Amino acid sequence: MRIRALVAAAAVALIVPAVPAFATETPSTTTEPSETATTEPAQPEAETGTEAETGTETGTVTEPDPAAEPETGTESETDPGAEAEESTAAVVTTVVITVPATTPAGGATFPVTYDVENVEALGANPTANWTITGSNGTSPNGPQSAPITLDADGVGTVQATMPTATDTYRITAFVEGEGGATDPVTADLGAVDATKPVVTLSRSLTTFYPYKDGYRDTVTAKFTVNETVGFTAKVVTSGGTLVRTLGSSSSFSGTTSYVWNGYNNAGTRVSGTYYIRVETKDKAGNATNAQISVAASAKKLTWKTYSKKVTAKDALNYKYVGSCSTLKAPARSDWAGSRGFRSNVKCNGGDSAKSRVLTDSVTCLPRSVDGNYRNLTMKHYGGRPKGYTKNVYLVTHVYKPQTSGAWTLAQRHQFGNSVKWKTMASVSSPNALVADRKSTQYCPSLWWATGLQSGSRYDVWKYSVGIQYRVLA
Repeated sequence: MRIRALVAAAAVALIVPAVPAFATETPSTTTEPSETATTEPAQPEAETGTEAETGTETGTVTEPDPAAEPETGTESETDPGAEAEESTAAVVTTVVITVPATTPAGGATFPVTYDVENVEALGANPTANWTITGSNGTSPNGPQSAPITLDADGVGTVQATMPTATDTYRITAFVEGEGGATDPVTADLGAVDATKPVVTLSRSLTTFYPYKDGYRDTVTAKFTVNETVGFTAKVVTSGGTLVRTLGSSSSFSGTTSYVWNGYNNAGTRVSGTYYIRVETKDKAGNATNAQISVAASAKKLTWKTYSKKVTAKDALNYKYVGSCSTLKAPARSDWAGSRGFRSNVKCNGGDSAKSRVLTDSVTCLPRSVDGNYRNLTMKHYGGRPKGYTKNVYLVTHVYKPQTSGAWTLAQRHQFGNSVKWKTMASVSSPNALVADRKSTQYCPSLWWATGLQSGSRYDVWKYSVGIQYRVLA
C-alpha cells in the first residue's frame, strides 16, 4: 500500500504547480538554504533531476534515511495496515437478473434468478435484495430480501411476489455478502392486469325433464365472457361435486352454449337441483366463476283422461233467435238448465232468418303441459219435445279455431227424434279443434254451434266432453 501511496503522490505533483522556495519558512535541518530560495528560478542539476520533477523543496526525498527506510517499497506487501485497507475496499463484481418473460399475475409468486460474476468477492452469507416499483415510483410491497444460495457459477434463485394492483412494474435487485455488494440492476416485469373477466350465464329452463319423451328433455346453458380466457363448463351438486363435464377451452372469448341432457358422466339419468357452473381464468390469472341452478325432474309425460258434463244453459256463450222463433228455457220442467229450440212458433218465417234458432257454446279443458290432446268425444243429450209428433232435426258444428277471421265449421252432424246421448264429434287427434291450447292467458277450450230452422223443434239438456291430455307424473 505504501507503493500505491507514493504513486498517488507523484500523480498529484504532476498536476499541481511547484511551490516557490521563498514560500517555505522552515529551513532544512541538514543544509543551508540553497540558492533556489531566491526569486531567480533554480537551475536543475543533472544529479538531482528526479528531485525537481517531484516538486520537493527539501533533500529528504532524494536522500532517504537508511534507518527509517531499511528497504525499498517491497515493505507494502507485508504491511498489516495495507491488508486492512484492502479488506474494506468495495467488491468489484456484477449481477445479472432473469425474470419470467410473461408478466406474473397480481399476487402471484415468481422466480428471480441472480447470476453473480466474481462470486468469491461477495464473501460468506450472500443475501438477495429486490424492490418492485410501479409506474409512479412507489413500491407496494417495499424492499424485500432473502438468503440466497449461489452455486459455483454464482447462480441462485429466490421467489418474489407480484403486487396486486393494476400497474406497470419494474424490479431492481442486487446481492450483498460479507465482502460487499453488487451494483443494483433493473428489469421490466410488465403490466399487471387485476381486472377479472366478466361472465354472463343463463339457462333455457329452470326445470327440465330428462326422461326421453320429447318434452323438455334437455336444458341449454349459454354464457358470454368479455375477454380471452380459459374455461371449464360443468354441472355440480350444491356441495360442488362434479356431475357432468360439459366442455372446456384453453383460449376463448365471446358467447357459446352447452346442452345438458340430465345424465351424469357415467351415463345415468339424475334428478334433483344442480348447478351449471362456468370457471374462467384470463391470461393474467384473474379468475371469475359463475353458476346458475337448474332442476332435473324425475317426472315424465303421461296421458290423462278428462270427462265433463255441462248443461245447455252453462255452456251457452251466444244465441240468435229469429223473430218467428223462440229459445225455451228450460226446455222441460224436469231438465234443469236445458234449452228448447222452437222454429216458427210465432209466425211462419219459412227457411229465412226469421225461423232460425242458434246457440254458440263453449267449455274449458284442463291444460295439457305440452299443449297436446287426443281422443276427443263430444255428445249431447236431447231429442223430440214431449207431445210433439212431427219430424224434428238438430244440426251441430264443432268449430276449428283460426288465428284470424271467422272460425271454420267442422264435424257437422244432424240428429232426429229419439231422446238419448248422441255423438257430435269423435276425433283421435283433436289439437286443431282446441282453441288456445298453448295460451297462458286463456283456458284451452272447445267451441260448437247448435241450431235449426224451417219449423223444427228440439230439446237439448246437456253436453258431454271426453278427451285425453298430458300431465307430468
